[in-house]
Amino acid sequence: MKKILYVFLTVMLVSAFSSCDLETVDNGKLDGFWHLERVDTLLTGGHRDLSNAKLFWSFEVRLMALQGGSAPFLYRFHQTGDSLIIYSPYTNDGHEEGNGVGGNKPVKDSSLLKDYGIEDLEVRYEKETLSGSRMVLRSHRLRLYFRKF
Repeated sequence: MKKILYVFLTVMLVSAFSSCDLETVDNGKLDGFWHLERVDTLLTGGHRDLSNAKLFWSFEVRLMALQGGSAPFLYRFHQTGDSLIIYSPYTNDGHEEGNGVGGNKPVKDSSLLKDYGIEDLEVRYEKETLSGSRMVLRSHRLRLYFRKF
């Protein structure tokens, strides 16, 4: 009887672990919490110092969160070795319907994202620098400087 119980428990345990599918994505050095410190305008040569502002981009799995500006946002992203593409922005209103909003909503007005140095709803950035502590991203109009927090 003990042998049958042992075999049964072993089969159940193996089945439980084999039925789980954990999604893992290795974003490498991009993963984490990044402080936006400066934005340069490529056309005019102007720059805006944001080192005292609390504007953050954070990356985990395939989701990018923006925090500290006029409102929080969520983005989907995809990266290659030398580029980062952000797309599908949503408001980060949480999942509660008590505030009358009803959860996250797609962003349709790109001007809402300006605090974070983002000028379009979908942007392709070239990774000029990406190390364990610094990141520099360049779009066709802006260069963004980050420090890992």
